[in-house]
Amino acid sequence: MQSVQDFIREMAEQIREVNRREFREEYFKLVDRLFGGSCHKTIERIKAGDGAAIEFGLVFVEVRPYFFRSQYNRTSLIRALKHARLSSSQAERLKTVLDLEHEKKMRRKTNAAANTMHPLRCPRRKF
Repeated sequence: MQSVQDFIREMAEQIREVNRREFREEYFKLVDRLFGGSCHKTIERIKAGDGAAIEFGLVFVEVRPYFFRSQYNRTSLIRALKHARLSSSQAERLKTVLDLEHEKKMRRKTNAAANTMHPLRCPRRKF
């Protein structure tokens, strides 16, 4: 599993470094190499129950690489994984990722609410 994580991180780094001029062509080459085709093909393989695609999707979601459209790809993979037949260990890994996502989202909402209620951060508001 470590080698898959390293591969995803390495590919994400290469995608981020692509020069803007050659971005489109090079971007799609790298993304195709990362997903072994395209993200949509990987999702179709996950829906078909391909164990290797499911494992790759879980590792991708766990690693959370950062590059252009990576969040879109990650969200699509999560949706597909939620409906896939997972082993108990894979289901637990997905649950851990989803729990962390929920926790982050709630922390952001709590911080945003605290910032709007603080009198020094909202000077126009009367308290």
